[in-house]
Amino acid sequence: MKVRNENFKEELENQYSILIQAEEKEQRKRTFAILTILSITLISTIISTIFAYKAFSNTTEISNEKKLNTETYYQTLSSVYNNGTKLEINNISTGYSMPNPKVITISNDGDISLTFDLKIKNINTSLLSTNNLIYSITKNNQTSSEKELPLADTTLLGEVSIAPKETITYVFNVKYNGYTDTNNNYYNANIVVEPNNNKTNLLD
Repeated sequence: MKVRNENFKEELENQYSILIQAEEKEQRKRTFAILTILSITLISTIISTIFAYKAFSNTTEISNEKKLNTETYYQTLSSVYNNGTKLEINNISTGYSMPNPKVITISNDGDISLTFDLKIKNINTSLLSTNNLIYSITKNNQTSSEKELPLADTTLLGEVSIAPKETITYVFNVKYNGYTDTNNNYYNANIVVEPNNNKTNLLD
């Protein structure tokens, strides 16, 4: 009887040992699986972060380059006005001729051709009609045909092309061809150069 008990006890211990070993083996498998999943997750996170950073860096570089090109584009066009942008015509009388014509010098310091408009704005006049108030524009010693000064804001010259490193000089002159019995009439405005495709006038 004692031998049978000892055999049973030994068998029980063997079975228990087998169970422990099996449990330890399963535990190692679970630990390996968990570590593998964590490793894959960590590697995926690192790779995603690297790609996201590179994408952000490329987007930032493109954005900065575009901004720089846009600023350079408009900064290459410069203009100089004698006595500012104001056009002041006072004491208009019979035979009036503008004593000091307005001179505008426009330069393209960049490496690409640009276009601009020459505009007249903010008109304030005592005249009911400008039929006899005539202006002409001389560009690099070539004078345009004479026209009446407008009573509303308008473009005097549109889509003017200026090549790289080119300078254009405009001389704006005004005379009065009619008859008036007073010399109290006036015509005041602003003449400005505006680059095309620009929301604000950077040249005032």
